Amino acid sequence: MDRPRATLVIAERNANIRELLRREFGREGYAVLTAGSGAEVLSHLSLAEKVDVLVLDAEMGGPDGSALVPQLERSFPQVPVVLHGFAGFEAGEGGVARVEKDGDFERLKRTVRRVLRPGEANG
Repeated sequence: MDRPRATLVIAERNANIRELLRREFGREGYAVLTAGSGAEVLSHLSLAEKVDVLVLDAEMGGPDGSALVPQLERSFPQVPVVLHGFAGFEAGEGGVARVEKDGDFERLKRTVRRVLRPGEANG
């Protein structure tokens, strides 16, 4: 593939899962930036030329992933957020897509595709 089809920020507190997701999405042709904290997320969004989707760990620290969402909606409304968390995680409503962390990376990839192409039923 000559050019990545979209740029993602994968924000995940666990370095092993972060690397696994980077590889999974990289194989799909995405350009992937990674972040291990809320501060790194804000840095990537401020400095990156273009970010198409943020995959955000709901339990990530510095600030907490779900607490970060309102700030992201205010400061970076053009960047869709996919909140990735364990069963029962709470998050504000808004336009945030949610995917349960259960090891099903295909469901996470489908959700990212759907967020990138909202007019398509099953991306």
